[in-house]
Amino acid sequence: ILQTIRELSSMKNRYYRSESGAAASAWLAQKWRSFTPRSDVTIELFDQGYPQKSVIMTIPGTKNPSEVVVIGGHLDSIAPGGNASNAPGADDDASGIATLTEIARALLPPDVRPERTIKFMAYAAEEVGLRGSQAIVRDFKARKVNVVGALQLDMTNYQGSDRDIWIIDDFTSKAQNKFLVDLIERYTDATWGSDKCGYACSDHASWHRAGVPA
Repeated sequence: ILQTIRELSSMKNRYYRSESGAAASAWLAQKWRSFTPRSDVTIELFDQGYPQKSVIMTIPGTKNPSEVVVIGGHLDSIAPGGNASNAPGADDDASGIATLTEIARALLPPDVRPERTIKFMAYAAEEVGLRGSQAIVRDFKARKVNVVGALQLDMTNYQGSDRDIWIIDDFTSKAQNKFLVDLIERYTDATWGSDKCGYACSDHASWHRAGVPA
């Protein structure tokens, strides 16, 4: 996780219109591809019309492949000065992409086969209005992709909080949040709490607005 954060935050910025933002997409796609030679696992660069692309990796399900679970984080960084910004974005959201990447690595041994299809998504252009995830949601709705749940990982290695994990309870599914809490309490000794953003603060909101439990 730390090495992925270091790699991403060593780039000048990950602004969605910059060369380094585009390079981050290519780098991540290559890293995810390196985890497995499996031909059934696919990786695509989703083009929203910007230099930076969203990265999507798909692990097909065995029993219910038409039911899709989305796990995501955003690849871009806040860059007030645009292309010229020095914006490493280590916490926001290289940390989320690093956590996402470790989940992917752990789920890609040849003998691990999920029942549902899992799509890992590193969204472009989150910091400028959730544009990357909105474009993907529109495309999935048009193609009638059956997304049954979405999880967003944002600022996952922040230090200084009195809890290990914060569950956001606006623009989210109450039932799915309870499920996450059940997982935390059953499988970890992490502390957790609930909080609100007060606005559509990350890509979970794009799925929530489309009626997907997020």
